[in-house]
Amino acid sequence: MQSVQESKQELEASIRYAENAISSAKQTIESMEFRQEMAKKQHSEQTGREEALQREVAELKLQLEGHRTNMALLTDELEKPTMPVIPKDVAIAIFREGVAHGVSKACDELDNTPDIEISDRESMGNFDVEYTEYVNLSDHLDFDWLRSEVGVNDEADVIEALKNLCADNKFECRIHGVDDQGDDSKSA
Repeated sequence: MQSVQESKQELEASIRYAENAISSAKQTIESMEFRQEMAKKQHSEQTGREEALQREVAELKLQLEGHRTNMALLTDELEKPTMPVIPKDVAIAIFREGVAHGVSKACDELDNTPDIEISDRESMGNFDVEYTEYVNLSDHLDFDWLRSEVGVNDEADVIEALKNLCADNKFECRIHGVDDQGDDSKSA
């Protein structure tokens, strides 16, 4: 049999072994708790970074969409033909010159024509009347007066005529101070 002394020593050794096992288990638990806390902290930091990155991606997507919209608007603006703006005085001078040239050409043509035949025929029952006369227009019209006066137009009349021309013919330009449409209009 074992002696009490040996039994006591075995028990003390068993107690030390158990205490060491308990201490080791506590260290393992503390280590696991520490690792778990670190993992939670890293997960929280990771999640926070991911959320921050997702917010940043969303903001960048909004900015990108805004840039695309701006680019589309700028592209539309670039594709629109820019309309030249003609100064009002220049437009009036061109109009007056055009009218004067047209009047001069018409007067030259009429002035250089041979006599014009004017004839008329009227019938009443059995009675017929026929009338024919040759007329020289130079004898009846003052072409020099027509050339000098018909091409002269008051500025208000010219502006009104230009407004009508711009509107009716959808000119691809603007006349400064004449057309009342804005810079983004397609016709002046």
